[in-house]
Amino acid sequence: MAACLAASVAVTISSSAARADTAGDAAQAQQQADAITAKIASLQPQVDQAMAAYETALDAVGQSVGTSVAASRVYQALQAQATAATMSQNAHIVALYESGSVTLYAAVLTTGNPNSVPPLPMLSGVVARDAATAAAANRVAAAAKRTADTAEYQISTTLTDAAEVDDHLSQLQNLLAQQQALLDRASAKAKQLKELQSAQAALAATLATISQAGNDAAASASPTAIPPRYDALYHAASLTCPGLSWTVLAAIGQVETHHGQGTMVSSAGALGPMQFMPATFARYAVDGDGDGKADIMNPADSIYTAAHYLCANGAGTGDQGLYTAIWHYNHADWYVQLVLSLASKMS
Repeated sequence: MAACLAASVAVTISSSAARADTAGDAAQAQQQADAITAKIASLQPQVDQAMAAYETALDAVGQSVGTSVAASRVYQALQAQATAATMSQNAHIVALYESGSVTLYAAVLTTGNPNSVPPLPMLSGVVARDAATAAAANRVAAAAKRTADTAEYQISTTLTDAAEVDDHLSQLQNLLAQQQALLDRASAKAKQLKELQSAQAALAATLATISQAGNDAAASASPTAIPPRYDALYHAASLTCPGLSWTVLAAIGQVETHHGQGTMVSSAGALGPMQFMPATFARYAVDGDGDGKADIMNPADSIYTAAHYLCANGAGTGDQGLYTAIWHYNHADWYVQLVLSLASKMS
């Protein structure tokens, strides 16, 4: 009987100790979760600031391209109207000469006798009205040209420096990595608590926002007019890599330097129309114009080298290969999305 009582007491004590251990583990897990949540919360203002900077930089890329396209189209339309007005003025003058009216008008001026020739109805009015219309149309077109030039300048100072977008993205990713590392170090029990599960969900939502920001910037971008020389080079260079579309080269050319119309030297040290780092260019260099040398600043050499570089990294082997190749060009998903979006719209 005494033995049974002792055993019963031992079991009771053991059960109580187990419950105490479980309660202690739960309390420890809660303390850890609270501490991790506090550290994550302390990083959040920096995450929000980095996210805002990243989205602003991406918006600048998409909007500057779109703004340039819109401004260019407005200018082209107004210039066409101005040209039409000038042609109308010239046509009326020619018609007057052909009808002999100008000769008659000159006779009036010579003889001083307006009754000696038939009347010339509205001659001066037609010419004056044509001139005024053409002058006004040209003034409006000139103003639109200044707006388009401003948009082009914005592209040269915004689009050509993709390194700025990458810097903001890198800062954001570093902060998110710190938050993820805190979550990874939590104990299994702490990870089961609502606080850390909410923090993990918030982190996943931020990553999704980053991806969506890249999609939005890509969707807002539009192709711009390609100078004839560059257009010919994009087409010719693409043929050196079977399966590579010329539009991919053109899209990269637009993003990097706006087809050679932007800055040829980036803040990261990339050079030329297709923005190569010198060491990368030296490794993949192609003499595109056949002059016996490969010059990083030369459009032909730069574009042919871009085709070679993309091909060496998988372009022409399918969609996944193309994505990988463009990613090697600039290690950022937003960049790949932007290039693919522009290339699709060009085709």
